[in-house]
Amino acid sequence: MRAAARGGRGDRWCFALGDVCGSGPEAAAVTGLARHAVRLLAKEHYTVADILHRLNETLLEENEEGRFLSLLCGELTPLPQGGALCTIASAGHPPPLLLRADGEVRAVAGPQLLLGIEHEVRFFVETFELAPGEVLLCVTDGVTERRDGDRLLDDDDGLAKLLSGCTGLSAHAVAERVRQAVDSFGPEPVGDDVALLVLRATATLRAGQPVNR
Repeated sequence: MRAAARGGRGDRWCFALGDVCGSGPEAAAVTGLARHAVRLLAKEHYTVADILHRLNETLLEENEEGRFLSLLCGELTPLPQGGALCTIASAGHPPPLLLRADGEVRAVAGPQLLLGIEHEVRFFVETFELAPGEVLLCVTDGVTERRDGDRLLDDDDGLAKLLSGCTGLSAHAVAERVRQAVDSFGPEPVGDDVALLVLRATATLRAGQPVNR
């Protein structure tokens, strides 16, 4: 699941990337429910923490199969000097990685509980500045857990090392480099869903295109 919605004032972007446990019609129904809820709540200007809280309660009330969902949800507010202020939270999702202009890479959201596990969970957000030229990479675990025998792509911070070599690339080029790395990591075909969301800040904020596979 991936979703993006723009606030009605034109000064706020909400983005989300999620992954439902399991497959089949039940999982597809949870994906549809989550996508609709995120878009609706974002357009109504709910905060990131409130979006996660309300979606968690909705899943527990309407998801009879008991499927849980990992979700990365964030909000971008353009800054006058270029770039954006990013507010983000990760509910059981692989942490997003921030690529600085000097090639430094760091995770920018700590782990929290998956959605659909228990009631009345309160989610916290983290805030940072995405400066012009910097990149935010969000992925599903189909990327981090890509396997070659006993090795995973993200072993020894493999994804961060890959991203550190993407300084100066466009959002599309970063996504393609990660996708190619996933494809070529092991001899076996990719067995899990792979989704990427790449955001690169410019002097005038422009969201990079999500790549879904």
